[in-house]
Amino acid sequence: MNIVEKIDKGNCSVEELEKLLDEKNPIILYYTMTAIGNYGGYNENIITKLNKLSFKREANDKLLGYYKIGDLAIVTLQKIGENVDGISSYQTLDDFERKMLIQLAKEVGW
Repeated sequence: MNIVEKIDKGNCSVEELEKLLDEKNPIILYYTMTAIGNYGGYNENIITKLNKLSFKREANDKLLGYYKIGDLAIVTLQKIGENVDGISSYQTLDDFERKMLIQLAKEVGW
């Protein structure tokens, strides 16, 4: 089983997910964040890392299509119950970008 399959099937510990959030590979980050949202495995360090990742909104932070790593980080934080209104990276978004987050959440299945 490769790492993507392991993450996707929910076979990673919270500690493994925490370490995977340090990866630079957007595919690994995508599967890690969706696993956190789907399986609810997180801790304070993961929340801190997701907050940091929420600022990754540049062209080189592209995840899929229009979406950036930071978009999925914000949606993941929201999915696990964090109040995204208080996150400074969310506060800087315009209405169009906030609507895109709603669409991303739908596309991920949340």
